[in-house]
Amino acid sequence: MGRTYVVLGEWCSVNDAKQEARRTLRTERVSISRALRLSVPPEARPAPVNRRDWLRQRKEQLQAARAAAKQRRDLLKAEIMSAVQEVAREERTAARLEAERLRAEAKTARTYAQEDARAAAKFERGQPTRSASKRKTLANEKRKLVSYAHLLRMRG
Repeated sequence: MGRTYVVLGEWCSVNDAKQEARRTLRTERVSISRALRLSVPPEARPAPVNRRDWLRQRKEQLQAARAAAKQRRDLLKAEIMSAVQEVAREERTAARLEAERLRAEAKTARTYAQEDARAAAKFERGQPTRSASKRKTLANEKRKLVSYAHLLRMRG
């Protein structure tokens, strides 16, 4: 069997001692809660509620909390979606402005190229015309050469 001890002047087993300790704790708790309950005046005490009503009330509270949380989530989703749409709108606007800028740059480049071509053509027209290149004619005595060495001797 188990060991026996003396508790409050009586012999008892370990299990009895544990149960006795639990019992004293429980009675202390009950007496404390009763004292607290009685310290509140009767008109300030809440009406006694049976378990079924309490559960129904708690269920309603939870449903209301769930509905409020769903409403908050829906509001957040709506805010996020409007922010996403705004960002997409700004990106489209930026892309359109960039395309317009690129078109304007291309048009400017074409205009400059045309102006350069016109200026070059005008410049070319203003230049004196070159006649066909004249052959160098040698004097009559120098018309027929015998060799390169002979030419060099004649030159110099």
